[in-house]
Amino acid sequence: MSERPILLVSLFLSFIFFSITTVSADVYSLEKCVETALKNNYGVIAAGNGYAAARGQVYTAWGQLLPSISFSTSASQSWSGYSFSEPGTGRQLSGGVKTNIYSGSLNLEQSYGGMGIFTYANIKKKYHDRGSSLNSYIAARLSLILSVKENYYGLLKAKMLLDVSRDAVKRGEERLRVVQGRFDLGSASMSDVLKAKVQYGNDKLDLVARENACKLAAAGLAYIMGIDVNTELEVDEELPQRSVDLTFGSALSEALAQNPDNRKARFEFYGAHDQKLMAYANFLPSLSLGLRHSTNVDTLGNLTRFNKADASSYIYASLNFNIFNGASDYAAMRAARKNVETYRHALKDTENKIALDVKQAYLEIEQSEEAKSLADESVAAAREDLNLVREKYNLGAATILEVLDAEVSLKQAQTSRVQAIFDHNLAVSKLEKTLGR
Repeated sequence: MSERPILLVSLFLSFIFFSITTVSADVYSLEKCVETALKNNYGVIAAGNGYAAARGQVYTAWGQLLPSISFSTSASQSWSGYSFSEPGTGRQLSGGVKTNIYSGSLNLEQSYGGMGIFTYANIKKKYHDRGSSLNSYIAARLSLILSVKENYYGLLKAKMLLDVSRDAVKRGEERLRVVQGRFDLGSASMSDVLKAKVQYGNDKLDLVARENACKLAAAGLAYIMGIDVNTELEVDEELPQRSVDLTFGSALSEALAQNPDNRKARFEFYGAHDQKLMAYANFLPSLSLGLRHSTNVDTLGNLTRFNKADASSYIYASLNFNIFNGASDYAAMRAARKNVETYRHALKDTENKIALDVKQAYLEIEQSEEAKSLADESVAAAREDLNLVREKYNLGAATILEVLDAEVSLKQAQTSRVQAIFDHNLAVSKLEKTLGR
């Protein structure tokens, strides 16, 4: 049998095997990066669990309204003795009667601190604690989303700068070839060749640095996402055009209403008021309410019939004054009042900080927009200057230093443009976080 068909079959099977086992890397969009990070981030998971626990505390507070229930039962036997004379003989005989007694009781009772005001204030506080915990969870999510965006844009920035360095290396290689050719023809000096070689070496060194920066940026994004930092990340390189269509006043109003840090501070301020009301309620008596039902029967089967003839019931209410704890309650009241003042100032400071963040983000957006426009013009001008200097150099009207300066200027302009794009997108993302989006 010929070996050629066997070889063809082997190659075909190998192709099928590698086609099946080779999986192309997933392309991560910004939305997919955010979604992955929210699933894996420890801080967000912990904040979510804290919110779940705070929700459970609300049910615990409501449970304090319900009475405690207790049930008890017992059984006893007694004998009563007696004596009598036997008829006919007159002998004295004795005997006894056994009596069975079954009893049961059902008790419902509950105590409400501060005539119920303490219980009411505690329920309110648990609701406010739940709101505070919810906004802590939202704030953790928004902070993580901003970190993902910053690292995502940082990776795109690194890739764009890598492209700039690659273009510079290509230009340097072409420049060195031209200078070397002119030197071979005697129209350029060895100094020109050496300068071109040095610049070409610097461009290649910069390219290596940019490649390393790109790898580190990808690893940083993977870390924020909570996946293996050695994962080969492929991201969507189409950078969206970000813009803001809000005035400063409307943005500030939205931030004060929706920012989770501000909402958290407000819930904590309300909770401090609840704590103060609970401290004042400690000076009031505790109200205790109860219901007791008891039954005594001679037959076990009648124990659950609740016959009025065999049972007794009573309802009671009592007020308990804690007169020997006055000093401690007074100290707690003063501490609660000071705590309200503390949270009032904290809320005011948070609102002021949010106003500062909105203003800073707006100024950064305006500056980055101007920088982007200027960078576009600078790149166009630098590219035109480079073309002009190259033509002059080819005609012998310019030196190699002028060509190198023009190429450096173009590279700097391209780098500034990349930085301006990154700064603009990051500034918009910061404003979105401050707005609670």
